[in-house]
Parts: sequence; structure tokens; C-alpha cells
Amino acid sequence: MARASLQSMMPPAMVSFDLNPEQIVMSRTASLMTRPNASSNAGTPGGASGSIFKKAPAPMITLNKVTFLGDDVKSRCDQLLGWMSPGGGGLLGAAMQLGGAALSAATGGMVNLISRPPLVMFTWGSSFLYQGIVNTCNVTYSRFAKDGTPVRAEVTIRLQEQPSLLALLPTNPTSQGLPGRTAHTVSSGDSLARIATEQYGSPGRWRQIADCNNIDDPLRVKPGDRVYLPNPGELA
Repeated sequence: MARASLQSMMPPAMVSFDLNPEQIVMSRTASLMTRPNASSNAGTPGGASGSIFKKAPAPMITLNKVTFLGDDVKSRCDQLLGWMSPGGGGLLGAAMQLGGAALSAATGGMVNLISRPPLVMFTWGSSFLYQGIVNTCNVTYSRFAKDGTPVRAEVTIRLQEQPSLLALLPTNPTSQGLPGRTAHTVSSGDSLARIATEQYGSPGRWRQIADCNNIDDPLRVKPGDRVYLPNPGELA
């Protein structure tokens, strides 16, 4: 079964989910206004008028009961919380903040790289591909090792979707991936290098497979995971 994940490009970071969300809630609210009508015969009820559209902010995406397991639970949850700050948290985020502050000062405030949290990409299989900003993150640590290290957490994440053309890309009707891609289900003993050798004749192609699947650690690929194989154009 494909695993859901969140990934940011700047700074580069990825958080994968050990157990996928129990629920995904998409919500959007449109603001409407009315202009009262003085005429008594304009409709029912008297004096009413049709609604006029004002605005409709981008949808909110809520991921309910995302579960993290293992010794790295704390670091993954810290990354989620860090994504709510400009620069994205962490050492690289701090460096970006310093660099952005210097650039802002040098340009008299005309260029500011740290005015908003980083964009993150939510992906799960072939159906969910959304770009957004982490709006809310609630973390509940529910299991601990003997030394106090959290080893299980349940998390609720809310994303404010941001404009993106990624969700409009055409899909391959067989793999539901990008055009020309095929899918491969990882089996016992598989590795990205082995898959690359079988599919492309070169173990070094594992990097393109990892890039197309947002895999930052090839050693974390497990039996049952589904990976998309790049098309010839992407390999070139």
C-alpha cells in the first residue's frame, strides 16, 4: 500500500507517514453578499435578491489521525511544526532566514525570502497531489520508550492549499502516474538499485526513481510499497 508523505523543496525535507490518515477532509467556504431590493414583487421573500459572489479562499485539507512510529517520531513531528515558521525550521531553515534577512536589508525590503512558511507537497498514491502551507498541526505522543523517547504519535494536520498546476497534469491510465510512467510494487529483496538494473539496465538510475517518488532515503523502501518508474524523457 502506498504511503502518504509531506515534502518541502526549500528547505529540502520529507516526512513520511507510517500509517496513512484515517480521514482526509476537504473544506472550502465561499463568501457571498446580497443587495436588498426595495421592490415588494422582486421575489419571495419580498425585498430579497440573489447572492453575489465575493471570494472563495483555497480549500483547507485536514489529515486526521496520521500515525508515526519508531525512534524518529520526535524529529518528524518537530519538522511538521517547523514547517509552520518562515524558513521551515532546522539548521538549514535558520541559514535561509539569515540569508533572506541579509537580502531583504540589501534591497531595502524589496526582496524578502522569509515572509511565509515553506510550501509543502502532500502526496498519497495517484489520487492525492496537493501543494499547500501547514496551517495547523496537533501532535499527541501516545507511547514512549523506557528512556522517555516518543515511539508513537498521532497527528492531525491542516494544510491551506496553494495555487498549483500539478494536480492538473494528465495521468497514465494504467499507472495513474505521469504520462509514460509505469508502476512497480516492491517485493522482498528489492532495492531501488535492483529495480533500476532490471528496468533500465543500470543500477545508477535509482536516483531518478527516487526523485520521481520523493524518496529521500532509498533504504526505507519496503515490500508492498508502490513506486513509479520514470519515462524515457525524464531519464534523459
